[in-house]
Amino acid sequence: MSEKQGKVIEFKPRAKRKLKDPQYVDPAKKELLKQRDREKKMKQTRQRVVKNIGLFVLVCFIVYLIKIAF
Repeated sequence: MSEKQGKVIEFKPRAKRKLKDPQYVDPAKKELLKQRDREKKMKQTRQRVVKNIGLFVLVCFIVYLIKIAF
């Protein structure tokens, strides 16, 4: 008969098993993150509106100058 060799697993009696921690997020921290996200979206929207108004005023000014020149 042929001899079969198996894998040897080292036994460490003092080693503790590492359990995965659940993904717990404090409700107060979750609410704070939502609030920050809302404020960030509002800031981006505000910047976009200001940029669009500025472009509109610039286009109106250019049209006015062209109208005066011709």
